[in-house]
Amino acid sequence: MSNVNLSSIDSILGAFEKVLKVQGGSATPIPTPLILTGVPKRSGLSPSKIASKIIARKAEAGIPVGVLPSGGVSPDEIMERIRIEEIIKAFHEDGIITVGIPPGTPISASGISPAGPVSVIGSTVSITKGYGLIQ
Repeated sequence: MSNVNLSSIDSILGAFEKVLKVQGGSATPIPTPLILTGVPKRSGLSPSKIASKIIARKAEAGIPVGVLPSGGVSPDEIMERIRIEEIIKAFHEDGIITVGIPPGTPISASGISPAGPVSVIGSTVSITKGYGLIQ
């Protein structure tokens, strides 16, 4: 990237495109109606569920899982649960999801004026930003 001409917007945008290009193709776009109907049905992130799946997969790596010979819980498994709990806590407490809303997005509004009710149909005229909350 040392050949980026910082005085040329085209060169800078080209560099960004190279950095952001995903190897092996791009993700399949998900239709908006599917997002609107399917996402609310998700259960959300569960530290216990994630930790349990990781611990269960340790056997694939040849790492012993389960109770210790003493009958106690493995400190490694306890630490795995703590680690995932802290990661999910950071997502919930510190994560930001920002969405870009493109110009041309249809809008409708209603209001009232001295002449009576007013209805408006139109579209956004500029790029705007929205926020989401990860659960």
